[in-house]
Parts: sequence; C-alpha cells; structure tokens
Amino acid sequence: MKRLIIALGLILCMASFANAQGGRQMGTPEERADRQIAQLEALKLSAEQKTKLKEVFIWSAKRTDSVRTTLADGGDFQAMRAKMAPLQAETSTKVNALLNEEQKKAYEAILEERRARMRNN
Repeated sequence: MKRLIIALGLILCMASFANAQGGRQMGTPEERADRQIAQLEALKLSAEQKTKLKEVFIWSAKRTDSVRTTLADGGDFQAMRAKMAPLQAETSTKVNALLNEEQKKAYEAILEERRARMRNN
C-alpha cells in the first residue's frame, strides 16, 4: 500500500514539474481519466468498472487541479506534496475497491513498472 501511495505521489509530482516547466498540457479531467483507463487495458476491465473508474479518476483530477491551483502561486512543493498524499491514498483505495484480486495484482505490476521507469529516468 505504501508503494502504491508513493508511486501515485511520484506520478503527480512528475506531472506538476512537467506543467511548471512548460511541458505538454495535461488536458481536462475527463481526458486524463480516459488516458488512465486506457493505460489499464491489461486489467481487462468490465464496462461497469471502466465507468466507475472514470468517475474516480475525474474526481481525483479535479481535486488535484484544485490543490495545484491553490498552491501553484507560492511554489511551495512541500505543501503541495503534503496536500496530494492523502488525495492519492484515497484515490488508490477507491481504485482497489473496484478491482478483483487478479486485477489488483496486475494493477500493482503496472504501478511497479512505472516506478522502475521513473527510477531509471
């Protein structure tokens, strides 16, 4: 669980840095949710799971945007990280609640692969 929270935190932090450095635009919460679901194609999600996960990812993206907007002016990375951690943990909990045991294992493998790629960059 800790690894999942850390991975999600790193992903959001990387996205924040890319945005701050003039990286590509992240898109709307709906577009980001669609991209996240597309990345989970290996989980063989049912239509119902996709719908519910999209709701979770949209909720998370909107809250993340809100935190970024609130804290972006000050540039206080530590404050942003402190606000993002509980959001990431809650998102992770909601995602895992929608997956069956087999999907949870595959999801953890996807996250571990992302962590490894981030460590190598």
